[in-house]
Amino acid sequence: MLNLIKLELKRMNLKNVALSFVLINVAIIGMLMLLGIEPEAASEFLASPDDIRILIELFAIAAFVIYASVLLSQLIIEEFKNKTISFLFLYPISRKKLLMAKLIIVSVLTFFFVIASVLIAYYSFSAFNSVYAFTAVKLGGTLSLNYIVHLVVLAIACAGLSLIPLFFGMRKYSVPATIISAIAIVALLSSSVDMNDTNLFSITAVPVFLGVLGFIIANLVVGRAVKKDF
Repeated sequence: MLNLIKLELKRMNLKNVALSFVLINVAIIGMLMLLGIEPEAASEFLASPDDIRILIELFAIAAFVIYASVLLSQLIIEEFKNKTISFLFLYPISRKKLLMAKLIIVSVLTFFFVIASVLIAYYSFSAFNSVYAFTAVKLGGTLSLNYIVHLVVLAIACAGLSLIPLFFGMRKYSVPATIISAIAIVALLSSSVDMNDTNLFSITAVPVFLGVLGFIIANLVVGRAVKKDF
């Protein structure tokens, strides 16, 4: 499996992946700074360290769940749509392992990207805030162990959650369906569910449940895909 993952990584344009990661983080930090410029927005969204962390998590999770759908489209959906996957299936290697290697790459990248993005955005905004005073809130220099554990759990959940769009994309090998379903999932989870503007992302059990569901769905989709004839 490790060799398959290495081979798949060689086929990917990792420079574009790295560039996308950088640009997404620049956008997240930029949005935080824009909110800080507007006093009303700052008082609503940047009123406390917890508010800032939750907002950063929301931005990072939304961005990389959607980006994962783009990777799924490139690595799997387009290959089935163009039937180039049939050439890979000619090799004397388990079809399931070939597809699972692709899914592992997407999940692992999502896991690390979410963690790295939250940390980069948090410390970058903290540094900019200390200079430009976007908000009077003082962000701590170090994050607590409990928060780091929470962040890791959330990233694992996102690694599974990011695979759910595969179900919609593989139905008709549709790239738009894959990406739109990811956007719909993000929109649903980020919408408010009570008068305090609590969203489903902030209820840890919800993304964790969807993360587990995502891993199960991906396994079922792969099981069906390997039985198709080309």
